[in-house]
Amino acid sequence: MSNHTKTDQNKMGMTALALMIFTSVYGFANIALSFFNMGYSAIPYFLLSAVLYFIPFSLIIAEMAQAFKDDHGGIYTWMEKSVGIKWAFTGIFMWWISYVVWMVGKATNMWIPLSFGIFGKNIFTDANVMAWTGLKSSQFFGIIGIIFMIYTTYVAIKGIKGISKVASIGGIAVIALNILLFVGGILVLLTKGLTFGETSFNLFTSPNPNFATPVASLGFLVYSIFAFGGMEASGGLVDNVKDKKSYIGGLTFAGAIISIGYAIGVFLVGTFTNWADIMGATDVNGEAIVNYATVTYVIVGQLGLTLGKIFNMSNPEILKVLFARFAGFGMFFAYVGAFFTLVYAPLKQMIDGTPEELWPYGIGSDDLVTRTPKKALIMQAIFVVVMIALVAFGGSGASKFFATLQGMTNIAMTLPYIFISYAYIKFLNNDSIDKPFQVLSRNKSFGIFAGWIVTLVVTFANIFSVMDLNGSDVGIFGINIPGVYDEFIIGPVIFSIISYLIVHHYEKNRKK
Repeated sequence: MSNHTKTDQNKMGMTALALMIFTSVYGFANIALSFFNMGYSAIPYFLLSAVLYFIPFSLIIAEMAQAFKDDHGGIYTWMEKSVGIKWAFTGIFMWWISYVVWMVGKATNMWIPLSFGIFGKNIFTDANVMAWTGLKSSQFFGIIGIIFMIYTTYVAIKGIKGISKVASIGGIAVIALNILLFVGGILVLLTKGLTFGETSFNLFTSPNPNFATPVASLGFLVYSIFAFGGMEASGGLVDNVKDKKSYIGGLTFAGAIISIGYAIGVFLVGTFTNWADIMGATDVNGEAIVNYATVTYVIVGQLGLTLGKIFNMSNPEILKVLFARFAGFGMFFAYVGAFFTLVYAPLKQMIDGTPEELWPYGIGSDDLVTRTPKKALIMQAIFVVVMIALVAFGGSGASKFFATLQGMTNIAMTLPYIFISYAYIKFLNNDSIDKPFQVLSRNKSFGIFAGWIVTLVVTFANIFSVMDLNGSDVGIFGINIPGVYDEFIIGPVIFSIISYLIVHHYEKNRKK
């Protein structure tokens, strides 16, 4: 393992961990998108996903983290000690590379919500940016994204405290948005009664015609499962938390709120939003007014408009604009918090868990001063910066390549959940491993059953995600397998081959 020396410096407490988990798991925009897609019929899907996936998976993480709390490497260590190095490295390598690709995209598109917060609209159009800078908007965002990536890496190198402070701001932003939604929704509910925004309280049929079929509903079930993803990123930082009480408290508190947060949020949106009038509205040309990019601001603005009418304001539109701008700021800071967390957490767990000899040029060792994987963070930053520059200035060919790369990591980001849940089953069957914290595994058979449920649920979600049900996929690298999105499958295959070659080279050198 890397030369990570235990120290009480740069440790975070329960509140910081809980806020970090909020920023990496709980997406406020998921509430708006879910109501837009499914109306009230989104609620049972979120509850089902919480029961079958998120709650047991959170407990799996807590149990394994406490069993290996004195080790470093987070989810890599859990998998390696339960299943073996090849399984563990394949899982964490796919997980890490997926977040690297996520960083490339997020560093360049997270500035739109800030524009909504300041100006109430997206001012970063090609025409505006060209007039200000002489650059295309994609090039302008590329430069900003590069600067942001460099600064984030600089903070990450200094340790978890700086990361947790920024992540806490993101967590506070997410909480603030939810307080606004929850308090506002309850106030509307108490004032208007059980009218649900005049939206039909139908838990089984979506008002959106695009989600009215059983297949589309299954697609949303997959979406609701992945909406809970990300717990493993912050949950794997057990060695960066002050003590067992803080870790379990932070994980439990965040997990409990997130488990019911989506369902309650969707319910409250319906108290002030009529789906047909707002979500289904069209312009004079019959084009939809609300889309995936604007729905969050529309819904929060609708809450402001409704409250303005309840308070008998002479111009309730003012509150609508203020609320929409608040949503813009909230979403921006939530993205910033998530970005800081995910720049550090996946890479830290991969580097600190794996043997130093696996990596060339001393990348696998921690810095003696900061106790962080400094060289690895710098190499990651270089890779992301180069990718951003290629996409921003490389023309349509580079943009198409990046879109393909995003498709290749679509499933690779969630496959590691299967690796972790399967490793948990092996972990329970290994009596030589001490298990100081047990919830699911108080009854070993029940714990194994829960592990298999999570494994099968995520496997189903991934299989459904790769199915090309409308025949729209055009293939990749000259390959076009009927009925599936080829890049979704080829991506994990390529990443698995790369990870196998890295481990094979390491094991071959050890035998010399």
